[in-house]
Amino acid sequence: MTLDSGKFVLFAGILIAVLVNLTESGPVALRNAGDWDSVPSIGTHLVRKRSPTVNERPGCKQGAIPSPNRVNTTQRLVDLREQMATYNISAYIVTSDNAHQGEEVSPHDHRREFICGLSGSAGTAVITKDAAAVWTDGRYFLQAENELDCNWILMKQGEAGVPSITGWLKEVLADSDVVAADPTLIGTTTWQSNEKELAPITFEPLLTNLIDEIWTTGRPPLNDKPGFVLHLNYSGVSWQDKVAMLRAELPKQGADALVITALDEVAWLLNIRGFDVPNHPVTLAYMYVSMDKLVLFADTNKINSPEMQTHLTGVTQRPYTQFVAELPELVKSATMVLIPSQFVYTGGSSYAVYNAIPEGKRLLKTSPVLMMKAIKNTVEADGMMNAHLKDAVALCDVISLMVEEVPKGVAWDELKVSAELLKYRAQQQVNQGASFTTIAGYGSNGAIIHYSPSAETNKVIGNTSLFLLDSGGQYYDGTTDVTRTLHFGTATAEQKKAYTLVLMGHLDLARLVFPRTAKDGRVDVLARAPLFEQGLDFLHGTGHGIGHFGSIHESPTRVAIGSSVENKFEENYFFSDEPGYYKAGDFGIRIESILRVVNTTFKTEFPDRFFRFEAVTLVPFERKLIEIDMLNDGQIDYINEYYTLIRKKVGAEMQKQGRTRAYNWLMSQTEPLQSTIDSGNASAMNKPIGMGILAQVLISLLLSYYIVKN
Repeated sequence: MTLDSGKFVLFAGILIAVLVNLTESGPVALRNAGDWDSVPSIGTHLVRKRSPTVNERPGCKQGAIPSPNRVNTTQRLVDLREQMATYNISAYIVTSDNAHQGEEVSPHDHRREFICGLSGSAGTAVITKDAAAVWTDGRYFLQAENELDCNWILMKQGEAGVPSITGWLKEVLADSDVVAADPTLIGTTTWQSNEKELAPITFEPLLTNLIDEIWTTGRPPLNDKPGFVLHLNYSGVSWQDKVAMLRAELPKQGADALVITALDEVAWLLNIRGFDVPNHPVTLAYMYVSMDKLVLFADTNKINSPEMQTHLTGVTQRPYTQFVAELPELVKSATMVLIPSQFVYTGGSSYAVYNAIPEGKRLLKTSPVLMMKAIKNTVEADGMMNAHLKDAVALCDVISLMVEEVPKGVAWDELKVSAELLKYRAQQQVNQGASFTTIAGYGSNGAIIHYSPSAETNKVIGNTSLFLLDSGGQYYDGTTDVTRTLHFGTATAEQKKAYTLVLMGHLDLARLVFPRTAKDGRVDVLARAPLFEQGLDFLHGTGHGIGHFGSIHESPTRVAIGSSVENKFEENYFFSDEPGYYKAGDFGIRIESILRVVNTTFKTEFPDRFFRFEAVTLVPFERKLIEIDMLNDGQIDYINEYYTLIRKKVGAEMQKQGRTRAYNWLMSQTEPLQSTIDSGNASAMNKPIGMGILAQVLISLLLSYYIVKN
């Protein structure tokens, strides 16, 4: 479509403003030029005239062969609808959350998975008297198609014509109907939004959880292992000092008390850890903090060891189940209570917690603990670097073994890789297991963004397709998350081109130098630019914060171009850089490294204005998949300097540990791609990218936006 002169002038003005804003305060948020959140993806601007149906699902068409890991939910739905009839409910909402609104929950709390069969971490199930639907995001589209039986409509969030949960319910229900949910399992903001959007339909809190009523056999038990103390040589700051900092912060936030409901925030504030959520070292607990009260609500058996009791001297201890009931009495002496709101990966307080506090004392706001925790102190930051060094040794050891054995025909499958990674990581000091369930996908399984191998889907790893390996470890001194895509044979031209496009975006983000005022969501365009230029994209964010012996997805950092919430980077934030490409039914590519935000100085009129990123993950890229001719000089220089760093640090540690096979593989994999060019006073790992490519990307995106809107 051509632009008329008036529209072109307007477009040019927007572009100039964008570029000027970039030089003044970092990359501009594209939605400021016109609500980017509401713009559909390229190719999806044809509006659907009706909601999706079960019959549209490929696996539910006549003659389709069911996936081997499809879950039969027929009887479960019959049982649930009987409960709904008992309470005179027309629809019931089942979320993925526990009472703390965290991303990861104990198997005991996998209520949404139980009722619908989708095992991914994100999704919401809605059941009416005669229909059932699941909403999930792009990471789980393929997985949901495989796991959901034909009782379920798959609602692919973000696709054109897919209604919201409340929009669909208003389509299928009458105004006099009642929708219910458990208020302890839905965040305050979400509850209030649903209640407003559903009106005049009634949205009713129901404290009796209907899934609990029917999930009477085969339900995993709650963890019974006690928590433990994370000592100062790992945590860096005493809990007493952290509480003092928090109390000093509360008046600045307009409050004199705070409820803490996020498990990782309780763990960080008190320097305690536990085993109540798989792969996340947390204990089920709440806290109430005021200027004169410090109350921990946790099961006695989790905190009753002598060491824990000594550590918690000065903390009032109450039973975990009494938190909501005791809140009205606790807050009587408070003027204003800060109630955590939803922010990025943190779900905020539940509606039940919010309702327990008198209306005049409620201040719904981002938890200050969330922001304090994200900035790693010196001990935590050093620990993160050390954890990633050890983790690189373990991961490279497994990869080198696969490189040696797979071409010889030694049997390796996805489940074996997961098991070997656990074993090799356990050989490293203070390892505490995996930080999440390993994503090990060969061939078409790698195209499922958050695929996890199972007995039904497990593939033997061959030498004709790509192998995507996304894994991480928990250590007392840090948390790791790394993805590398591998090939054990001769790659095709298509595979190499796709891999190199992803690598180019990965490198351009990693070597960025930027003003400290830049927001996290705005740098995402760099990681996607090489794919955009080929008409490609990926359906997940490019980066997430990562905790210190904590959550694998840590707020507030989220590098995502369409994010409605943005946050500035701060020194010693740690986050992931993970662009990808996924060809359904064929292969998947993702390259993920953790980066650290560090200061950088220049001998200019702006000497202390900029940040850059420091490489934390130290694992080589897949050499045989790189098309060197597609890379520019800055990208090649960055790789070669990165490889020098890997040899120096990881190579030395491998020699120290006597891991000869891994060392030899590492040295062969990190040979320079080609001679580096003279890069002046700035190294490639501390050199800003050129304006040319970013300008091209901004033009491309603005054009795409214009075309969609016109």
